[in-house]
Amino acid sequence: MTLNLDREHIYIHCPRCNFWARPFLRQIRHRETIVCGGCKANIRLDDHLGSFRKAQRQVNKALEELEEQLGNLTINIRL
Repeated sequence: MTLNLDREHIYIHCPRCNFWARPFLRQIRHRETIVCGGCKANIRLDDHLGSFRKAQRQVNKALEELEEQLGNLTINIRL
């Protein structure tokens, strides 16, 4: 089981005018440039040191471990 977070948004401030922007996580992962809705400045997005990719790998690994543990779970019911 993997979790795709590419279509999730985060909130960031424009460094020039403090206007809120909501880029997709995919845009950050691809280091895209977005335009501020307030001052129309270009904002270069950066996944600093690959931190988003590392976090996504950790989340997916935890989900795989959870799925494995749930597969090993047995429930005994007595009537």
